[in-house]
Amino acid sequence: MAIFKYKAITKDGKEISGSLEAETILEVRNILVSKNLIPIEIKEPTKSLRKKLDIKIFRKSASSEDIILILYQLGLLIEKNVHITSAIEIIAKEQENEELKNSLLKIKSLISEGKSIADAFNEVKIFPEFIIEMIRAGEFSGALSKIFLSASSFLEKQNSFKSNIINALIYPSIVITVGFLALIIIMNIVVPTVVKIYTQFGKELPLSTKIVIIFSKIFSITFKLIPIFLILGFLINKKYLKEDFWDKFKMKIPFFNKIFLYSQISSWANTMAILLEGGVLLTKAIEISSAGISNKILQKLIKETVYDVEKGRALSVSLKEKNIFPENVVQLIAIGEETGQIEDIFKMIAEIYKKQTEKLINRFITLLEPLTLIILSILIGFFIFATLFPIFNISVKK
Repeated sequence: MAIFKYKAITKDGKEISGSLEAETILEVRNILVSKNLIPIEIKEPTKSLRKKLDIKIFRKSASSEDIILILYQLGLLIEKNVHITSAIEIIAKEQENEELKNSLLKIKSLISEGKSIADAFNEVKIFPEFIIEMIRAGEFSGALSKIFLSASSFLEKQNSFKSNIINALIYPSIVITVGFLALIIIMNIVVPTVVKIYTQFGKELPLSTKIVIIFSKIFSITFKLIPIFLILGFLINKKYLKEDFWDKFKMKIPFFNKIFLYSQISSWANTMAILLEGGVLLTKAIEISSAGISNKILQKLIKETVYDVEKGRALSVSLKEKNIFPENVVQLIAIGEETGQIEDIFKMIAEIYKKQTEKLINRFITLLEPLTLIILSILIGFFIFATLFPIFNISVKK
């Protein structure tokens, strides 16, 4: 047994916090739900340094690609009427990763002992929490195969989206890194050498060279202070800033706040569509899907809508009052509620905002590449001119 810290919302909408003794996060969640509380956050007890090292260094953890493939294979095998334990055993035999293989065999063993499928998957701590809840919903509704396939597809789309962003940022990152290294070399090696040569001739340095020297000194001092700034930043963030500080900050940055919001909308709507198609009740779907939202502020507000829906209010009305999402999202959900096609509407919302997110990111990258090149070219060009101009002057006057 371990002590878990939690934050939850009461029926009145008040946020409370406390601690509970339990075996797993899932057990804590079930206890809170039984007390009519909506869990916002559950923290595991801090592991010892030795255990952390065992997990992070000496074990090869499951990659997102591994998880996607396992879920997909399980969906296909169960669809072909293969029993869940047999399906897990078949997949486990294919695994080269020993940790992953042992985790799957442990899941099989736990299910054979009578544990629920979701609880067994939760025990190995390699699957995301909201995926566990989706499996629980599939187990309850009898649509396990569909849930496994949908979960695999959802994670694959997320993975592909992240990969596309990373690939698109590779070129600008290389340009910035090379430019930054060039500036370091110019300011720390070339400039001091030129100054030394010029002062030997007893000449006064040109204004442009003086500016570069000032920048060089400032940069040199700042560069040495970076570790101190990083430590101070870490301590301030840990001690004084609230957990939701960065979530609030991200939602206030012009242009980027749209990227963050739209990506969260797409992710949430996608999960909602999968759960509702699997026969999960709307209130349960809202609770489960909110676990997949990384922004704690949005997560909390969405979870609060559960109480409104339980009282008979429409989800669209609750979302509108909380002013969480853009107006067209609320209107689309209202149309889905009126027509009885809310699953299809959530699919549409997910696709619309996925494309909107991609469009904004592409626009940013399209502007970033030439802007980076122009700024670096001007800076490097100026520094080279300011560095070589005095030498050129000396050679001409000779």
